[in-house]
Amino acid sequence: MITLTGFVLTAVTLIVQTVQSQSPRLLRVLDRTDRTPLLFGTFTATFTFALVALSQVSQNWVPNLSVTVALLLVLVSAGLFLRLLVTFRTTLTVGGLARAIGNRLREQIDLQYPACFDPAVDAVADERVLADPSWLIRYDGEPGILQAFDEPGVVRLAVGAGAEIRFIPAIGDFLVSGARLASGTGTPPDAAKFCRLVRVGDVRTLEQDPAYGIRMLVDIAIRAVSPAINDPSSAVQSLDQLDDVLQRLVGHLLDDSGRVIVRFPAPQWDALLALALDEVILYAAGSIQVTRRLFALLDDLLASAPASRRPPISARAATLRRAISRALPDEAQAAEATRADHQGIGSPRETT
Repeated sequence: MITLTGFVLTAVTLIVQTVQSQSPRLLRVLDRTDRTPLLFGTFTATFTFALVALSQVSQNWVPNLSVTVALLLVLVSAGLFLRLLVTFRTTLTVGGLARAIGNRLREQIDLQYPACFDPAVDAVADERVLADPSWLIRYDGEPGILQAFDEPGVVRLAVGAGAEIRFIPAIGDFLVSGARLASGTGTPPDAAKFCRLVRVGDVRTLEQDPAYGIRMLVDIAIRAVSPAINDPSSAVQSLDQLDDVLQRLVGHLLDDSGRVIVRFPAPQWDALLALALDEVILYAAGSIQVTRRLFALLDDLLASAPASRRPPISARAATLRRAISRALPDEAQAAEATRADHQGIGSPRETT
């Protein structure tokens, strides 16, 4: 068991190094992929049980049942170790990490934005005139990141107090002690109850924060196209996930029905599009494979986006063409880099 535990420590160290080589923020994904605490808990329990059973062995008596249980625990530990190796081989690669983030991000998008985008409703929402706030709640805890808040709980609190609550910071913002947390109109809710419904932690999480998932995918892409790594294929794998995420967002980002009693800052389409593409365009303009995948992504978005959301997409396409012209002075290479290709280079659909 001591030898097996040593192997596991080595494997976990390799996993952490692999993830950190892509982005330190991806370690949050690691928490969902390998169940390390369960692994080491099982190993520790097996080792401890074996020591206790061994202490009961004497010259004239052996606890056969305890020995059998210890052997079974060893087999379970070996199975968990093999599962860890499989996880390391399939999930903790660049493509595997991108898929893991994409899967969790899709879950959050479907949860956060269930209603389809309606330009008419969106226009009405933009024209609302909000009354000046009559009360203010400040954050009185330790500094940290606003990770999430209990949406049903805040709604119940607003209904009970007869108030309209407006969050001032957005999910993912850093809160200092004494920062303005919420304001609103009507009867102010109990500040202590309200603060208990808000979770502040050390780092951002994907819960209620889809922009953070996009941020991690972009981290993988821009690191892959850096001169030190020069791995455009990994960047294309990240763009595959971003393509699907943006396709989901372009027709949503609006859920507005009934009377609004809780408001909070939420990222708009322009902001999420900029987050997903601007840095990739900046750093990847000299990579033909990545730029071709970017054009395919932009073409897909233009084909499926409502008319009101197409201008920023077209603007990114124009920005990408200008960046390619600066990065690739050779006209033939620049022309090749502007062809849309879903595989980056070599997609059959582009040649038929």
